[in-house]
Amino acid sequence: MVDRRKPAHGFSDWAWQRATAMTMLIYSIIILVRFVTDTPAPGAAAWRAWFTPWAFRALTLLFLWALIYHAWLGVKEILMDYVHNTSLRAKLQMLFGAALAFYVVWATYIIWSLA
Repeated sequence: MVDRRKPAHGFSDWAWQRATAMTMLIYSIIILVRFVTDTPAPGAAAWRAWFTPWAFRALTLLFLWALIYHAWLGVKEILMDYVHNTSLRAKLQMLFGAALAFYVVWATYIIWSLA
């Protein structure tokens, strides 16, 4: 029986999954166009210089955040579908959530340390 007092998250999760996918697609097109028009020379210094502009780092960070949130939504749905023990599911969600939160902090540190 469905409890109508609790908000449903199915459509919201679906919409966010599509929004993050569109964000990643747009970034992928932007990076492809930039790569074709301004290919960096081989070497770490050239790639670092290629990622240095503030706007490009911000777009890259947005892409990484969208990727991580997209992964979180997918993992959450898989766990809800296949792990029926609520205690185990909660522990797994906490584990994956902590790992993805770590990735958010790590990605932010890496992207902003490029300057």
